[in-house]
Amino acid sequence: MTKGSISKVLIANRGEISVRAQRACKKLGIGCVAVYTEPDALSLHVLQAPESVCLGAAPKEYLNAARILEVAKSTGCDAVFPGYGFLSENTEFSAMCEDNGIAFLGPTAETMGMFAQKHTARELAERAEVPVLSGSPLLVSAEDALECARTVGLPILLKATGGGGGIGIHICRTEEEVADNFASASRQGAAAFGDAGVFVEKYVQNARHIEVQIFGDGAGNVVAFPERECSIQRRHQKVLEESPSPFVTPEMRVRLQAAAVRLGQLAKYRSAGTVEFIVDDDTGEFYFLEVNTRLQVEHGITEMVSGVDLVAWMFQLQGAPGDELPADLASYQPAMVGQAIEVRICAEDPAHGYRPCTGILGLAAWPKLTECRVDTWVETGVEVSAYYDSLLAKLMVYSAEGRPQAIAKMCAALDETQLKGVVTNLEFLRVIAASPRYAAGQTTTKFVEHMDYSPHAVEFLDAGLQTTVQDYPGRVALWSVGVPPSGPMDDLSFRLANSLVGNPDAAAGLEVTLSGPTMKFLTDSVVAVCGAEAPVTLDGQPVPMWSSFAVKRGQVVKVGATQGGSRAYVAVAGGFDVPEYLGSKSTFPGGAMGGHQGRALRPGDMLFLAPADTASLAIGAEVPLAWRPSFCSGVSDWTVGVLPGPQANPDYFTDDDIATLLSTPYKIHHNSNRLGIRMEGPRPQFARTDGGEGGSHPSNVHDHVYALGTINFTGDMPVVLMVDGPSLGGFVCPATITTTELWKMGQVRPGDAVRFRKLSIEEAYTQRFTVDQQVSLVRQVASGALTAAAADAEMAAYKVDVPECPPTEAVLRVVPAVEGRHPGAKVRLAGDRYIFLEYGPMELDISLRVRVHEIEQYLAAKKIDGLIETSPGVRSVVIEYDQRRLPLPKLLEVVDEAEANMAPADAVKLPYRVLHLPLAFNEKWTHEAISRYMRSIRSEAPYLPSNVKFVAANNGLEGDPVEAVRKVVFEASYQVLGLGDVYLGAPCAVPVDPRHRLVVPKYNPARTYTPEGSVGIGGAYMCIYPMNSPGGYQLVGRTLPIWNPFTRTGPFTPGKPWLLRNFDQVKYYEVSEDELEVLRNDFKNGRLQIKIEDATFDVHQYNEFMKSVAGEYEELRQRQRKAMAEQNSIDAEMLAKMDAAKLETAPSAAVRIEMGEDDETPFAGLDGTVVSAAVTGTVWEVKVEVGAEVKQGDTLVVLEAMKMEYAVLAPCDGTVTHVRAVQGDMVHQGTALCLVE
Repeated sequence: MTKGSISKVLIANRGEISVRAQRACKKLGIGCVAVYTEPDALSLHVLQAPESVCLGAAPKEYLNAARILEVAKSTGCDAVFPGYGFLSENTEFSAMCEDNGIAFLGPTAETMGMFAQKHTARELAERAEVPVLSGSPLLVSAEDALECARTVGLPILLKATGGGGGIGIHICRTEEEVADNFASASRQGAAAFGDAGVFVEKYVQNARHIEVQIFGDGAGNVVAFPERECSIQRRHQKVLEESPSPFVTPEMRVRLQAAAVRLGQLAKYRSAGTVEFIVDDDTGEFYFLEVNTRLQVEHGITEMVSGVDLVAWMFQLQGAPGDELPADLASYQPAMVGQAIEVRICAEDPAHGYRPCTGILGLAAWPKLTECRVDTWVETGVEVSAYYDSLLAKLMVYSAEGRPQAIAKMCAALDETQLKGVVTNLEFLRVIAASPRYAAGQTTTKFVEHMDYSPHAVEFLDAGLQTTVQDYPGRVALWSVGVPPSGPMDDLSFRLANSLVGNPDAAAGLEVTLSGPTMKFLTDSVVAVCGAEAPVTLDGQPVPMWSSFAVKRGQVVKVGATQGGSRAYVAVAGGFDVPEYLGSKSTFPGGAMGGHQGRALRPGDMLFLAPADTASLAIGAEVPLAWRPSFCSGVSDWTVGVLPGPQANPDYFTDDDIATLLSTPYKIHHNSNRLGIRMEGPRPQFARTDGGEGGSHPSNVHDHVYALGTINFTGDMPVVLMVDGPSLGGFVCPATITTTELWKMGQVRPGDAVRFRKLSIEEAYTQRFTVDQQVSLVRQVASGALTAAAADAEMAAYKVDVPECPPTEAVLRVVPAVEGRHPGAKVRLAGDRYIFLEYGPMELDISLRVRVHEIEQYLAAKKIDGLIETSPGVRSVVIEYDQRRLPLPKLLEVVDEAEANMAPADAVKLPYRVLHLPLAFNEKWTHEAISRYMRSIRSEAPYLPSNVKFVAANNGLEGDPVEAVRKVVFEASYQVLGLGDVYLGAPCAVPVDPRHRLVVPKYNPARTYTPEGSVGIGGAYMCIYPMNSPGGYQLVGRTLPIWNPFTRTGPFTPGKPWLLRNFDQVKYYEVSEDELEVLRNDFKNGRLQIKIEDATFDVHQYNEFMKSVAGEYEELRQRQRKAMAEQNSIDAEMLAKMDAAKLETAPSAAVRIEMGEDDETPFAGLDGTVVSAAVTGTVWEVKVEVGAEVKQGDTLVVLEAMKMEYAVLAPCDGTVTHVRAVQGDMVHQGTALCLVE
């Protein structure tokens, strides 16, 4: 073909070979087009391509020859590069390309046909005088195979004649195995390659797999390159390749290359190919195996030792520009300098038969060594699907000095490589590369069979009810954007468990909720279990909690059900080696982030352990009894220390309210979880009649950032906000649990009683240092640095130097307002790790938000040690600090200094962005969420069945209600005042023009489900839900995803998965439901660029605008107040009706048991297996009826507890004979639900 006739190549493949081909195209200065299927939309071969085309949703579209040819023609490609696999050896596809005037960058269809079937390839090899093993032609039956096996002599191979990759190959050592495997080989060949043909070949018991790369010009000129040894294999597929072979002598190399050239010349071979040989390790004789009529996976190591670019040669042979391909192949002599080694890194589990593994790669990091090459399609955040080959990357190294140096470099490269989140063979490859047998060149095809490999990991035979990976202190300094810290609910037990095995606080461990896992250790380790009492066994024998114990490879550790508390913690020496996400390994299941795949563990999961030096650990080290958290059996009465504030008496709560809070036991509600601990207790009187602009209820305030551990009154119900809780909201918080007391709320169980005790600031300070000292001393004892007696003595002598602190009151500072200069401020106490600074009156004034921004900027510029984070609300900022480094008195001095240096907000000009987002208004997803709410939570409310019509009614809008709301939503420009309103960068945004400020109350009770991307209005604020989650905003539509976990596509900033920033403005444009589905998919996959404009917000100009529309705004507010009063009245009537209906309803099964009106053993005397509730919760759904036939593992009942759904599974196959569970019932752990016989 004429040079320069190829200008654009379609790459008819995926993954790393597509990336490799794109690199060659760029080098040669020609265009290229990548193709992909929907599962591959975020593969590097797509994201890095200058042009890409989706073949379709079906994973098998890479085999759709007609579709690929259509794409090649429509994109103006004049050549197709097939790579390997898929259509690379498809003669029909090759011919189709050539018939359409498109070059097929590989052998001719005729040549591929010659070698397509192994038995005909053998015949061609014999003609070329290439040695072949004794064998047979194609066989018709198992009887023919037996007869041939007797002639050839056992052992033999039964081989499917089509394809490769080890498929359809069976080693037969006995005549019985020949008879048994014939049908299987035939069936596998037919299924995989469309050819059921099978033949017999002599099996070489001590074999090496050695191959020769050839390249031909199609006219009979063929060159052979130095051989590659590919003997290290699993399941007949290569694991490690190297060039040259340590086994091949110079004389043997000449014979191998000559044989390969003869065969290539006979076939008039065109392009790149590989002649594969079996070499007898005992005799040194080699025999023809097959010809791969394509580029090989391992071509890179040939390129390294010979200095050529084989892919460029393939392109240039058929017309691509460039001069790398020699003009005269006949006289070309390839170089052979140094040693190259390649390993194939695959998503597979070598410890379990190399089973494929899927999931999201939480970390992919490659070595930075010189002469090290990585061909890959993955990076951090890529999802590895089950649809394609498990190959993630080819790691290649080269050394000009020789094989020992190349092996050393490969070991170093493997050590530098990090792949976490998905099980891979990386550790397996490290063992191979470091093996003395490999260094000695003892690499037959049985190499891995003789390896004693066991991963440095733990396998979960059973995962328990809710077991997650956590670390301490979790995600730090992301509260301001709605990312919760996560981490352990009981951080004290967690830290002590880590200390017992010599780990630092930050090492990842397991949090076990209610019922624990069964773990098989695949390596030696040291373990400790702390927290709520639970039976812990090692190979069935009890082991104590609060003490370390040694575990040997193969042993099983089981943690049973907790008693007297909710959670236990498992620490292993070194910690669990899971990837960090946003600076932490902690699992946040609601956001599908962190830990293992962002979820609770499941049976079959495997977690690797981080390296640990256990030799010096004091096995049996224990936490002194006096230092252990105390737990009670049965219902517990907890006393929990708090500090007042931020919103306490007298301005938000009455003095009596606070007295009640500190004297009355609160009962733990069953619907408590890692987000928050709900409590039942006296209803507050409140110091206000309503929330003013914050809302109609006196618990409402303008949205502000919460302190972790704060007691949050959502209406009349107190909720302690926990480690997975929301950071931003609009409810008051009278007191906050201190850092060292919060662990108790992580252990409470439904029905427990909690009494709050007011601490002083000095007490909280002392407790923080004391706990740290105890944890440190336990670690020193465990590591052998201290004896237990010495630790006791150190603790007894330990004193904390407490600074002089302000009085322990909710309000620490009051700054009076100065007209035109300062809006006035209050500094409020919010526990022992936060202070709360609020400005001005309870009004929605963007000038106050600007003031907050300015003080944040001032503090950030100071880089104050111990100041962790500032988190803005609408008119306030929460400052998180570490009192061990920045005591409260010093922090207050810093705030005073900042206040003295603030300029008036009116003079500020801020840069911001305007983001134009598509919105499907009042769409099907909203109505599905509403319908779900009406079925399961509340059937009648003013906002049901249409949120949009309620928004219109609550604001007194005239005309068609839907159209009236639509008009406002699309005219408004929403300014972001805070992030994290319902987690993960969700905006708390207000219309810039006050005339667009629609005001509505939130759902009561809240929804348990809101679709990701939903747009809602609550109070005066607009919010976009970043994930599927509970929520209370009135839903008006749906838009694009605003959270991109790994920021692999624009317009997200790397390392910042949230789309929006403070002061951004969001403008919506309307699209249909169908259009939105397309746009959402394109946005997720990086194919949609949204319109973003830069602008400047001038506070003075804005304030002048507000004055100009003040009259119109006041008219709107008057209409809203009147309409809201009407809707509130309607809601009150509906709630009263709902409460009355509840009273008339018969008591639930659980209530009947509590009242003594029901038998607690209802199935006594009946045959069958009782199925009981594993947790206390509400019956969400009953999946079966009496008479239903079930299989073991089928879901019978779904319970909803702690805002999570728990499936109650059938313990055996059988028939459901009794069903006692009723939807909506509250049931306790152990309540009988049904009977299976």
